[in-house]
Amino acid sequence: MKKFLQEVFTYFWIPLIMGIVSYVFFQLRDVVLGIVILIALSAVYTLIRLYLLHKKWWLLVILAVVVMAAGGYFFIRSPQAALYVNDVPVNGATVTVSGGTVSISPTPETNGRYTKGTKIILTAKPSSGFDFKSWDNTDDDSRNPTSITLKASTHVTVSFEARASLIINNQPVIGSLVTFTDGSVSINPPPGDDGKYTRGTVVTLTATAAPGFDFKNWTGTPNDTSNPIKITMDGNKQVNALFNDRFSLYINNQLVVGSNISFDQGMINASPAPGDDDKYANGTLVTLTAAPNAGYGWKAWSGTSSDGSNPTKVTITSDKHVTVTFELRFYLTLNGQAITGPSLATAHGTITISPAPGADGLYSNGATVVLTAIPAQGYRFGGWSGDVTGQITSITVLMTANKNISVAFIKTYTMNVSENPSNGGTVTPGSGTYDEDTNVVLTAKPATGYRFDHWSGDASGATNPLTVNMNAEKNIIANFVKVYTLTELINPDGAGTITPAAGGYDVSSNLTLTAAPAAGYRFDHWSGDVSGNSTSASILMDGDKTVTANFVKTYILSVSVSPTNGGSVTPSGGTYDTGTSVTLTATAATGFKFDHWSGDASGTTATITVNMSADKNIQAVFVPSP
Repeated sequence: MKKFLQEVFTYFWIPLIMGIVSYVFFQLRDVVLGIVILIALSAVYTLIRLYLLHKKWWLLVILAVVVMAAGGYFFIRSPQAALYVNDVPVNGATVTVSGGTVSISPTPETNGRYTKGTKIILTAKPSSGFDFKSWDNTDDDSRNPTSITLKASTHVTVSFEARASLIINNQPVIGSLVTFTDGSVSINPPPGDDGKYTRGTVVTLTATAAPGFDFKNWTGTPNDTSNPIKITMDGNKQVNALFNDRFSLYINNQLVVGSNISFDQGMINASPAPGDDDKYANGTLVTLTAAPNAGYGWKAWSGTSSDGSNPTKVTITSDKHVTVTFELRFYLTLNGQAITGPSLATAHGTITISPAPGADGLYSNGATVVLTAIPAQGYRFGGWSGDVTGQITSITVLMTANKNISVAFIKTYTMNVSENPSNGGTVTPGSGTYDEDTNVVLTAKPATGYRFDHWSGDASGATNPLTVNMNAEKNIIANFVKVYTLTELINPDGAGTITPAAGGYDVSSNLTLTAAPAAGYRFDHWSGDVSGNSTSASILMDGDKTVTANFVKTYILSVSVSPTNGGSVTPSGGTYDTGTSVTLTATAATGFKFDHWSGDASGTTATITVNMSADKNIQAVFVPSP
C-alpha cells in the first residue's frame, strides 16, 4: 500500500501542481497566488512523502498548518477577475478592435485584473466609416456607453457596422425623393431610419426635370451621363444632379423658329432647328450656314464660336444673339496667277495665303489677307511689288478692290568657312549665305602662336585678305601653321651675336644656330635648350625655346725684346681669357744678360706672372754681358 501511494504522488501530484500553477500564472496572471500555490502544494507533497517514510505524527501537524495557511490566504485575499473585449484582454484604458476602439474606466490593476464586484464603464468609439451597433454580455447591450459589474472573468463583445450616407445637391437623403427648383431625384431603395445605408447597397437614382428645364448630367456617379444611374454605397456618397434651362436663338434680331431664315442679301440655315417651343436645350451646338445671294458674299459672323468661318457654330448656354454680314467680293492674283487655295508654289519659292479665298475664289470687301513668302532651298526673299510693296516676308493686304501682286526670289549660295587647325585662328566674315555673284572678302587672323599659311578647298594661294566670288556653293579652309618662339640671350650682353635671329619659327623647323663673338671676346659654350661648345648648334622647334650663347672676355698679351737680338721671351704673347695668369720667362742670347721688364710689367727677375685683366704690352730688356 505504501508503494502504491508513493507512485500516486510521483505520477499524479507533480503534473497536477504544474498544471494548476501554469493556469494561475498565464491565464489568471496572478503571480503572488501562483507562488503561494506552488509552495503549498510542494510542501504537501513533501510532507506526505516524509510521513509515509518515517510515520512521525508531528509531520501531520505541519501538513495541517500548511493546508490551513494556504486556504486562509486564498479566502482572505481580495478575489480578482479579468475582463476581455472581443477576446482581447483589457490591460489599459483602451482596447482596439475591428471597426473601432473601446474606452475602459476604471483601468485594471498592473496585473490586468479587477477586484470582483467592480463596476466598469465601457464606451464604444467607431472608426471612420463605421457606426456602433450593439454590445453583448453587458448590463445594457443596446446603450453606449454601457456598464458591467465584474463578478467573474467576463468576455464582452462589441459590434460596429459599416454604414454610409447619401447626399444629393448638398441635401441629405432621408426618404425616397429629393426635390429642387429645377427638378427632382427619386431614390430606390430609400435609406434606413437613421438616414444611412448598409455598405454595399446598390441605389438607383432617377432625375426628373421640372417644366422649362432639361436634365444635364450627374457628378459623382459611375456614369454621369446616364439617367437613371446606379451607385454602390461603399462609403459616404455626395452626388449632384444638374439641370439646364432652355434658350432662344436670334439672328440679326430675328427669332429662329425653323431651320431657315431669309434676309435681303442671303439666307441662313440653322441645324438643328429649335424645338416646338422655339427654344434649344442648354448646351445644344447649332451649326449656322450663310448662303449669300448672287452678287454678294458672306463676310463675317458676330457672336459665334468662330466668327471668321462659314459654316460656324454656336453653343446655346443662354439666349443667343448672332449677327451675319454679307458684302461684295474681290479676287487676288500673285505673279499673274489667281489665288484659289491657301498657298501658291513657284519655281523659286512658295507663298502662303491666310485666309484662303472662299469657295468662289474671292475675298470679302475689307478682308485682310496675310501673304508670307517662303523661299525654296538656295533662294532668299527679294521683295513685293505691284499693288503692295515691301521687303518683309509677310505682308497684309486689305481687299477693298481686286489686287495684283508680284513676289521676287533671289538665288543664293552658302559659303562654309573653316580653320585648320580649328584653334589656329579665325576668318572674318565666317560662314554665311550670299546672293549670287556677290564678292566676299575673307580675312584670316592667326591666333597667338600661329601664322596664316595658305587657303585650300574652293580657294588657293596665300593672299590675305582673299576675295571670293559667290557663283556657286563654296567650302574654304584657312590653313594656319603652329609657330614657336625662339628666344636668344647673349652672356654677357654685347659679347657677340647669334644667327639666325630670335623670333617665331614653324613647328618642327630644324635651325642651325651660329654664335659669333664680338671683338675682345671668344665663344665658350651654349646653355638653355641647346648645349655644347661648338659655335654651331642644331635645334628642333617643337616648342618655345630659349638659348644662351656664353662668351668669355679676352685680352691680348704683346711681348717684345730689346734689343731684338738680346734674347727671347716665352711665351711670346697671345690672346688670353680675362683673369688668366701668364708666366713669362726671359732668356738672354749669347753675349747678353736679362736686365729688367718694362711696359705693363716691371722687375728684374727673369720670370714673372702677369694677370690678364686688360691688354698688356710687355718688353724684356737685355744688356750685353761683360
